[in-house]
Amino acid sequence: MIPKVIYTADLSGTPDKQRLTAWRHAWQTMHPEWDVVTLTLDTKPPIMNYDQWQQTFGLSEPAASAARLNLLRYEVLAREGGVFVDPDRLPLRPLDELVTGVGAFCSTIASHGASRPHMLSPSVLGATRNHPMLWHAIRDLPHSVLVYRGVWDQSGPGFLTRVVRDHGHFRDVVPFHWALFEQTEDAAKAHGGAFAFVQPKPAEVVA
Repeated sequence: MIPKVIYTADLSGTPDKQRLTAWRHAWQTMHPEWDVVTLTLDTKPPIMNYDQWQQTFGLSEPAASAARLNLLRYEVLAREGGVFVDPDRLPLRPLDELVTGVGAFCSTIASHGASRPHMLSPSVLGATRNHPMLWHAIRDLPHSVLVYRGVWDQSGPGFLTRVVRDHGHFRDVVPFHWALFEQTEDAAKAHGGAFAFVQPKPAEVVA
């Protein structure tokens, strides 16, 4: 079973602590029996793909933070298991049903141009500890950064789609097309809203 731990991170040089606090509050409120973890550059674990991590500091924002987030999410989930969520996603419903009986799941992108429909996305990614898909991602990432351009294909949806396809993980990584990780609440509800996420709004959180 996928461990009941939810992660996110702000890996910019000046993390938005108020946004992280609001994110943690929203996820913890809806998942009272789960652990909810927020990470920053100061609290992240050691990174195995260190050279590729260091290269991200030569990128401009927001590409730099997005690239670091992808590197971190694959490594944290490979070692610890759980669910890693982008910091711009808030829950509409609990994840408990989603993590039951599967080894791994990911969100999807309905389309990114006519040439690449239904791509897998790491924006919401869950897996058991030591899932082979994640170790393949960690192994393949240096080559991907070397030969592809842009975060999307180096470590994002394009990369994750290739890892799942090329290593045969389509059998054990569930792409929740029907779960619809939409970015607006109206869009999510229009499609059932089973496990949907919205862009967080500025919120005042009492410490």
